[in-house]
Amino acid sequence: MKKDNGFFCKRIIRGMTVEGLEIYDFLRLVFITFIISLIVITIILLVPKKRSNLVNGFTVSITSIISIIVSGINLIIIGYIADDLNSGGDVISSYLFLIILGLSIFNLFIHFKNKNSIISE
Repeated sequence: MKKDNGFFCKRIIRGMTVEGLEIYDFLRLVFITFIISLIVITIILLVPKKRSNLVNGFTVSITSIISIIVSGINLIIIGYIADDLNSGGDVISSYLFLIILGLSIFNLFIHFKNKNSIISE
């Protein structure tokens, strides 16, 4: 029996996987995961009594930096895929990246604002 590996590669190059989901959908899962984690951190930062025990400046900073870097790399990869497939790209992923960027900056702002107000009291 002859094994055909070319079928899978041809389907990936066309932008589809064997299951029929587009490659963009898999990369959007990464964006959505970061958005959910950043929203959880935002909620923790906005609840004043629990904030000091659950997150600190290092956690907020590292989470924000990693989410921005990984999301930016994914956005670049989506651009390369769109260029190879001669498609118009994925606008939704661009919006998801902007949401991640905004949430990351907002979390840093909230943390350092709360930290300065605790020190001044």
